[in-house]
Amino acid sequence: MAAGSWAGLVLAVQLTIPTLGGDARQVLDLMNRGEWAQAEETLERSPRRDALALRLGIELHQRRGASEGADALSRRLLDMYSAGLLRTPDEISHVAYAAWSLQDWESANRIFIRASEMTGAPRSLFVDWGNLYLEKYNPAEAESIFHDGLRADSGTVERWGRSDLYLGLSRALHEQSKPGASEALEEAARADPDNPAVFARRALLALQKEDLDEARELVASGLAKVPGHLPLMELGCAAAFFHGEGEEFPPCENDILEINPHNGHLYETLADLCVVRRRLEDAVRLYDRAFQLNPRQWRALASKGINLLRLGEEPGGIAALERAYANDPYNIWTVNTLRLVDSFSRFERFETPRFSVRLHEKEAAALWPYVGELLERSLAALEEKYDHRVEHRVVFEMYPDHEDFAVRTLGLPGLGALGATFGRVVAMDSPSARPKGQFHWASTLWHELAHVVTLSLSGNRVPRWFTEGLSMMEERTGGPGWGDALSLSFVRAYLDGRLLPLDDLNSGFVRPETPEQIALSYFQAGWVCEVMADRFGMEKIRDMLLSYGEGLETDEVFARVLGTSVAEVDDLFREELAKVLDPYGPRLARPDAPIDDEAALREAVRNQPESFHLHWALGRELAEGGDPDEAISFLERARELFPHATDENGPYALLVRIHLGREDLEAARDILWDWWRRHPLPVDNALRLGRLLIREDRAEEALQVLEQAIYSDPFSAPLHRMLGDLYLDHGRHREAVRAFSVLLELEPRDRAAAHCSLARALLGAGERERARREVLLSLEIAPGYEEAQRLLLEVVRQ
Repeated sequence: MAAGSWAGLVLAVQLTIPTLGGDARQVLDLMNRGEWAQAEETLERSPRRDALALRLGIELHQRRGASEGADALSRRLLDMYSAGLLRTPDEISHVAYAAWSLQDWESANRIFIRASEMTGAPRSLFVDWGNLYLEKYNPAEAESIFHDGLRADSGTVERWGRSDLYLGLSRALHEQSKPGASEALEEAARADPDNPAVFARRALLALQKEDLDEARELVASGLAKVPGHLPLMELGCAAAFFHGEGEEFPPCENDILEINPHNGHLYETLADLCVVRRRLEDAVRLYDRAFQLNPRQWRALASKGINLLRLGEEPGGIAALERAYANDPYNIWTVNTLRLVDSFSRFERFETPRFSVRLHEKEAAALWPYVGELLERSLAALEEKYDHRVEHRVVFEMYPDHEDFAVRTLGLPGLGALGATFGRVVAMDSPSARPKGQFHWASTLWHELAHVVTLSLSGNRVPRWFTEGLSMMEERTGGPGWGDALSLSFVRAYLDGRLLPLDDLNSGFVRPETPEQIALSYFQAGWVCEVMADRFGMEKIRDMLLSYGEGLETDEVFARVLGTSVAEVDDLFREELAKVLDPYGPRLARPDAPIDDEAALREAVRNQPESFHLHWALGRELAEGGDPDEAISFLERARELFPHATDENGPYALLVRIHLGREDLEAARDILWDWWRRHPLPVDNALRLGRLLIREDRAEEALQVLEQAIYSDPFSAPLHRMLGDLYLDHGRHREAVRAFSVLLELEPRDRAAAHCSLARALLGAGERERARREVLLSLEIAPGYEEAQRLLLEVVRQ
């Protein structure tokens, strides 16, 4: 049916609304069965025009891309509402949908609110309203709306069913990385096993985790129940696109465009999936195609702008975002990203041979001496290891505000904890964005630079689990103790059977059931890559990345490069897990009930002499109860049973405290050193260890520890003070200049002493004039400072 033929339908709408007849019901039934042509014919023939019929007419127009017809019906519904002809919550909910269709989002929300406050507000209202909030990237509010809908009554004739409420709730939970998304999706399927939207949601999730076979099966099953369901057709086309963009894609693309020549949603879906895969150049091209086909698709234009920024193309990205905002100011991503762009004026820019660096003005002077050097060193090491040179310059950004970093990385599910890489752009938290002692910024930087190399080598086609696993593996090579250590939670997940199989590991990143599953998947992927590198060699790892770049899928890559299957590699990994982790099973078993009585703990330890928890609990009880000497043996045994318990409440911390209290400095030093090698956080441990080593005339070893501590906390004034003094003692004047220069940026308590020390370092480095200026600054602060006075005489005499 031609779009213009709907004009008669609009004119035929009567000024008074008849009681709902069977026409709208019949049209709705036809749509639910996928009989779109019959639905259009039935609606066109019908003399009765109620709110639901008009709303269904809008949807049918939208399916065909007939925006003028959809707009005419939407305006008619709004006119009827203004005339007071629509009074029930069912009718008013369709008016809200009409306002949404006209992109009057504020009016739509206001009308939804009014309808929701009326007695008998229908479930369908909450489905539409929640989906509006999901469209504007507000899943938290959408979650609340869907919950309200599940408590609502059924309307007269529902556009949507209970299944659609659970479906919306599942998506809202998923987009917040909250638990319950899978359960809600299962409820949606139980409520209506034939709902094509459930098949579409599952197919989309399969595509996000790069399981093309599962996606195709779901699309086929859904279309068998509701033929011509456009979202399913689009997802089937997406599966063909990612299978190689060869012969399969054009025919299904043509089928979709025959239904709707203005279907930008197909290309926006493809672009969104490209973003998940970090194929940002492809994503930008597809978002642009979506907007060309449908110039009302402001969301696609905004996404294009965000991803241009991720590619380092700021002028084009900002222009796209500003145009999108002017037409849709309710898109939270657009608003937040433009605010972030405004904050760029407060960042300073630096250049190295391979990087363009952006650091916040309040900490740039302290960070730059270390960030620039580590960037060049890590990229060179990784390029050599993978025998691959990254041809483009890399933009590197550090954000002291984690929320700014989160905006920069928006839209990548399961990503954004500490850092993110888009290929040409790397963004990460600054050390100041995290609590002290919880963030090893250099390890994260090394992790992200590994992504730059593996993404470049694979043409951005490497699966998420593989690139994350390689980065986890590589960050451990950056320095002693770098990377994540084995944790109690990972051991328990293994013992409980909660680790994902290798062929489903991608889902732990793109659709995690819980926040914990993300962390578990990162560590698991890193360990898998270590097993593969040990078994097959780094040359095979490189060949795998190249094969992914050719468009091969994981099964094909494993067969071609490794001569084995994914399942067989998973078996190798499980064998390694069993060898390393099975012994921890009895050691880490928790007592059936908490035990805080010393006598009971002693008895429990006798009964379970391999229990880490019991030895740790008894050692702590004795230490706090005034018998630290006896506590030592139990804490040492706890450390032997699980040496990876390196947190601030673990055995290491208490043992150090006990030994220092007993003035057994040698024992304290040994514990501190073992602790630091395993867990180079927090900086206070490095300072204590450094002082103990200096007391033993082991200054070179102290320097090694303190230099590594910079990668834990570059904003520690005591660390720079100690480092600078050691550099001076060893005649390393250039390093001393750096340490004291950073110290002055950190607002030390004794600025006069810091200026004087910097002057001493500058004089040793042969910069007499700068040394004179620094010593004068010292005397300006403290005119009677004798050391500065003596140094000034020394400077003048030279």
